[in-house]
Amino acid sequence: MELVKLNDENSFDPTPKLKSSSVPIFFVSFDKDDENCIHCGEKYMKTLLSNQKYCKTCLSSYLTNITDNNIYLDYLFTKDLKCNEHEISRIKVLQSIQNRCRNCLIILCFKQIPGYYSYPYDVYCKNVIKGEKYCKLCGKLLSRYCSIILKLCSNCYLISSGRIESTLTKKLISIIYLPFWENRTHCYCSKKLVFTSNCQKYCGDCFVFVIGCRYCLITNIIFGYTNQSQCKKCKRVSTIIFDITNIISGYSDLYDFLSNVRYESEIAKFANDVKNIDKYFVPFEICEKLSINRSQMLKYIPYSQFTNVKRIAKGGYGIVYQATWLNRTKNVILKRFKSNKCFLDELKSNYHCCYEIYYGLIETYGYTKDPKLDDYILVMQYASEGDLHKYLQKEFTKINWGKKITILVYISRGLFAIHDENFIHRDLHSGNILVNNDSSYIEYAVGDLGLSRHANDILSNNEIYGVIPYIAPEIFKGSTFSKESDIYSLGMIMWKLTTGCKPFANVEHDHRLIYNIIDGVRPEITEDTPKHYANVMKRYWDSDPKKRPSAREIFDFCNDWSYKLSYSEAELKKKELINSKKLGPKFSEKPHPKAIYTSRPISSYISKCSSIFTKCSSINSSNDYTSIEVVLDVDIESKSKLLGTKRKIEELLNNSYENNGNNGKYFI
Repeated sequence: MELVKLNDENSFDPTPKLKSSSVPIFFVSFDKDDENCIHCGEKYMKTLLSNQKYCKTCLSSYLTNITDNNIYLDYLFTKDLKCNEHEISRIKVLQSIQNRCRNCLIILCFKQIPGYYSYPYDVYCKNVIKGEKYCKLCGKLLSRYCSIILKLCSNCYLISSGRIESTLTKKLISIIYLPFWENRTHCYCSKKLVFTSNCQKYCGDCFVFVIGCRYCLITNIIFGYTNQSQCKKCKRVSTIIFDITNIISGYSDLYDFLSNVRYESEIAKFANDVKNIDKYFVPFEICEKLSINRSQMLKYIPYSQFTNVKRIAKGGYGIVYQATWLNRTKNVILKRFKSNKCFLDELKSNYHCCYEIYYGLIETYGYTKDPKLDDYILVMQYASEGDLHKYLQKEFTKINWGKKITILVYISRGLFAIHDENFIHRDLHSGNILVNNDSSYIEYAVGDLGLSRHANDILSNNEIYGVIPYIAPEIFKGSTFSKESDIYSLGMIMWKLTTGCKPFANVEHDHRLIYNIIDGVRPEITEDTPKHYANVMKRYWDSDPKKRPSAREIFDFCNDWSYKLSYSEAELKKKELINSKKLGPKFSEKPHPKAIYTSRPISSYISKCSSIFTKCSSINSSNDYTSIEVVLDVDIESKSKLLGTKRKIEELLNNSYENNGNNGKYFI
């Protein structure tokens, strides 16, 4: 069965063997959990076979109002043999329900309504279902085998899809036309639906609107907001009842993302499943194919649910607050952005990268809006221990090598999740690795996806942000951020785990440090670092991006190291170095006042370095080595004096750092 994609909007009939009723059908509810009739208030009866609720009084009234012989309902029935008020039918062929005796009519099943079957079946019900091998409307064989669930014929019940315009964003949104009455109480994300009328309901989390037609018993599923819904069979138009201003307040880009983007993959999967339907389908099973994982939802949380809001940090893109979430009685982070665009960028990155990830990434619970300042805020997991740098400052002497490997497992798992979605973090450093202690275990997670982008995105803003010691050398030469540049940053985090210190903390973070990074200068590896760890770390910060392994590889490495290797020798050496005050953040040199470890604009540095690197490439056309520092001196002092000069690394380091009085140790 193909999922019909509509080209001619007026030619499609979802139930071609049935007619649209001339009077509305009120004897069934749009909510399968209703106990009393929504029209007359009487208690619902249940069909014998599938527990569908219906009102016998309203059904009788409906049969009275229908005076023709058309077939409006697809149903199964039996007769009360003790009927004392039997009515004689007007016709001989009793296909239409209105020609049955309403006094002895007992409904077994309405096939246009999803059924929820009880077990075990009695013999009578089993015999009824066995008799449903053929479609009663067209005669097609549905199945040669007996089944315990009634089916709908794929020739007589056609599922279709299309695109309609959102009256809010003026963009196209998806719609699915179901040829049956969708009476579910919960959205496909599992949130309870809000009922606004006897044939309309919506999900406040994901903006899915479910609109039924009471003349045809078919349903439109709209993935986004529009102000009207038209039945594909009878063409009646319904005005959708919903006040969207309370949630979105005019921010159409956010609405467009929430209502459409996150359902695209689910709709595509649904279309593929429908395509594979052969002769029949079961209504409630087909709807389950639209279900999505609740953990990937980013829901709106009213700002009134947060108390004890206090500012704890400020970054390049906004302000971070700590608050108490009343509904969950837990601390959370509220991240306010300087612009709606920054908010939406991080919301999208979190949504795509955090899908079905159980550890390694900071969880995003949803978003809220400050009614006073009228801006949007992300609601995120609170990390009780702060960032990795603060954690290492406090706990370094207690963290053994096994624990360091565990930390690396978490971080690499988070980065692997980002890369697996074809995203690039672009700002990975120890300040964006967060540590949470919930008393039962300690969790380490990658956070701050504000600069993250899909690998194929073309950025309109050329400004580049970052922390210089964590940025890969090719970026300074003019290359774009890549998964490989993230890996370089992870290599620096690996080094930080070995020392508890920030890389290049004792020098100014300016163009001279950048030139040294391009020339291959890296922090010195500590004596207690296991050989296999050091070798992998060197691969991660290799100057050639192609030689760096992937995040998945380091994740696999770490898992192997956790189970197969002993670190007793490394632990002894570590204790010796700590006792001799040669290792650990307490014994590190005084940081340079211009060593900056918050993300900042660095495009001006990159522009200059890229220009210098171009000159370096032309000078080295003969394949003789010339360091970036040499070219820098050529550019500043005397080009004619130094062309072709080869300078030793020791000279470079002395010239770069002796003026600061620092004797930091680095290697190439």
